Amino acid sequence: MPDLIVLGFDTSAAHCAAALLQGGALVAARHEDMAKGQAERLMPMLEELLVEAGLGWRDLDVIGVGTGPGNFTGIRVGVAAARGLAVALRIPAIGVGAPEALA
Repeated sequence: MPDLIVLGFDTSAAHCAAALLQGGALVAARHEDMAKGQAERLMPMLEELLVEAGLGWRDLDVIGVGTGPGNFTGIRVGVAAARGLAVALRIPAIGVGAPEALA
């Protein structure tokens, strides 16, 4: 079985962050502090990661999305993007809380 390619991102706090992993190894990552504007920045940021890694949307195996704790709007931005991508790409999306991510 080939190494899974995972795209994870979080917009639940005053930042927009994303990472691309392949087989558990970090391939590319971005983190930008921002009080607002995550909805406008998220998709371009994800595109940048894919280009940097030489991958396309169809190469992804799973989406991971931050579910907080955090602000309501930020969480909705991330979860809605993850759900839309998961449905369009026909791959699973998995919510990850901050305590789980730190473990």
